[in-house]
Amino acid sequence: MTETKITEQEQGRTRPDIVWLCCSAAITAIAFAFRFYDLTLKPLHHDEGVNGFFLTTLYRTGVYKYDPANYHGPTLYYISLFFSKIFGLNTFAVRASVAVFGVLTVVLALYLWRYLGRIGSLSATLFLALSPGMVYISRYFIHETFFTFCTLAIVVSIVLFIERKAAGPLAKVWLAILLAACFIPSGLNVATYFSDGNATALWAFRIAVVIVELALIYFVLKSLLEWREGRPIYLILAAASAAFLFATKETAFISIGTMVIATVATRIWQRNVAVGPTRSKWYSLGFAHFAALAAAVFFYGYTIVALKWVYTYFLGENSVKEPFAFYTLCALSVAVIAAWAMFLAAYQKGKLTAYSEPELTYNGFFAAFGSSADRLLLISASAVTFVFVLAVFFSSYFSFPEGLSRAVEAYMLWTKTGTKDHTQNGVLAYVKWGMKVESPLLLLSALGGAIAFLRPKNRYALFSAYWAFGMIAAYSIIPYKTPWLALSFFLPMCLIAGYGINEILSSKFLASRLTGGLTLILAAALLTYQAYDLNFVRYDDEEMGYVYAHTKRGMLDLVKQIEHYAEKSSKGKDATIEIVSPDYWPLTWYVNDYPHANFYGSLVDANTAEMIVAKKNDQDTQVVEKYSAHYKFVGVYPLRPGVDLMLLVRRDLADPQDQDLYKIFEYESK
Repeated sequence: MTETKITEQEQGRTRPDIVWLCCSAAITAIAFAFRFYDLTLKPLHHDEGVNGFFLTTLYRTGVYKYDPANYHGPTLYYISLFFSKIFGLNTFAVRASVAVFGVLTVVLALYLWRYLGRIGSLSATLFLALSPGMVYISRYFIHETFFTFCTLAIVVSIVLFIERKAAGPLAKVWLAILLAACFIPSGLNVATYFSDGNATALWAFRIAVVIVELALIYFVLKSLLEWREGRPIYLILAAASAAFLFATKETAFISIGTMVIATVATRIWQRNVAVGPTRSKWYSLGFAHFAALAAAVFFYGYTIVALKWVYTYFLGENSVKEPFAFYTLCALSVAVIAAWAMFLAAYQKGKLTAYSEPELTYNGFFAAFGSSADRLLLISASAVTFVFVLAVFFSSYFSFPEGLSRAVEAYMLWTKTGTKDHTQNGVLAYVKWGMKVESPLLLLSALGGAIAFLRPKNRYALFSAYWAFGMIAAYSIIPYKTPWLALSFFLPMCLIAGYGINEILSSKFLASRLTGGLTLILAAALLTYQAYDLNFVRYDDEEMGYVYAHTKRGMLDLVKQIEHYAEKSSKGKDATIEIVSPDYWPLTWYVNDYPHANFYGSLVDANTAEMIVAKKNDQDTQVVEKYSAHYKFVGVYPLRPGVDLMLLVRRDLADPQDQDLYKIFEYESK
């Protein structure tokens, strides 16, 4: 049996049409709205507060001293520094620096339309735009979103390099930004060094450096664009993206390693599995279904437990109650099973579309280099780019050379960190979290992966399937687990899910197309609901999959009270605040503008400070004994699960409703 052949023109793969472009713009707008709307709504997480501390130091001193024991690489801080210089050192600025790359990740995925199909690329980007986790972490001042962007940038850059197409506008702009980001700050540091403290000389050197650096950037861009129509730009961007990946998080080697393994596995699978629906293939497929059925029967008890868990989570008593999500998930599950059945029927009857796609092969990759001389030059340029970008950021633009050696030391430390299980959720932690808020992606990526393995003609789809499930396996095996790590595999899962939708909707069977359309609608509806619920309603609810030791919204009430009493004292930002609680992150960020905010971590002598912040329960007795003569009790405010803070205010500043400190024992968290 042969698949139905159609022309490239019929398939619409020669270029995106106006409908596709309009849909792409609409999805990008959705991604932007979900990521930027009310960006400061949820309070900063503990890790955001720590990142804010490092950013503040960089903002004020101009130097980032990389320490492998601290919260990953330097790129996040330099990116947010740019935004902070424009919008100020505030919550919106730092989160906007992350959110913009969340949107750019959606845009970047659109460049894979030749491999995912027009409908598939739109579906994949819609999943990326609506994924509750992708949205949630894109509104977080942590490294993960930029890490995800760089990962996809590597893939897209290599794909475009293999296609041997002339450099497009986005590639030119991205390279120009990259050159400016690397060259100009380094040159300004050199200017500072040669000025020897003379203000006039400093400005003269700065002007000269900027002129020279801009001329250099222009020369490099012009030379690359004249060299084979700018095609080498894509390989250089891939090298730069890889460098940014390593300069963002130490887990880069897991992503790169998995993608390399996925590439090799794709080649092996393609060589050993026939493209067409041969008899042996049907025997293998039948055996696989039989094995799955046998496993389901054998593990019947575990299956029932899993179903009860899903029911309890969504509808059970004393738990989350989401009837819309539950029934939509049930309908989606049925639709996915039906879509798989329809696909198999169309596949068996040869009613699937077949199309030519650009060859993503080893030979195609090496052919893209050109002659042997060009190959040597390109490899050298890429290697230099990789090393130079790493050196620039880890050395803080050559102002902190020790950062280079520390970058190597980091991997010794983080191999030890990865052996700790912080969540105690075991191997199935990500599956459980995914079922709570990413169930459409779990179901559809499994469907798309099955189709990719059955029809291995699409090399990119097969690679994405191996990439997705390889990352799931890697992070499931590693004991260390946090929800935001899931972005590393939900990215390729969105891509392979989009491909699956495309293949079902491309069938010649009307029933298959209707089932695929229904599946897409149900998945989008469920993702939209869960994205809104997670990001704008229950963003600090521990029942939600991505909420991990998050700061409670009540902490912002504490910040408002601090601002109130600071203004009442007539000192404003100069008011003195003694933070004696051992737990306080991310409070450091919210009192950044208070030069007399002091963090001790234990009780100190204080009778003149306007305010004191202490820890409820752990410090109650000591607080009453030490501060009752000079302070009154304002209230108790939740910081994160199991940690509550209490605010004391000096008696002369207290409001009428504030009470004596012995009342502490009668109060609970708000």
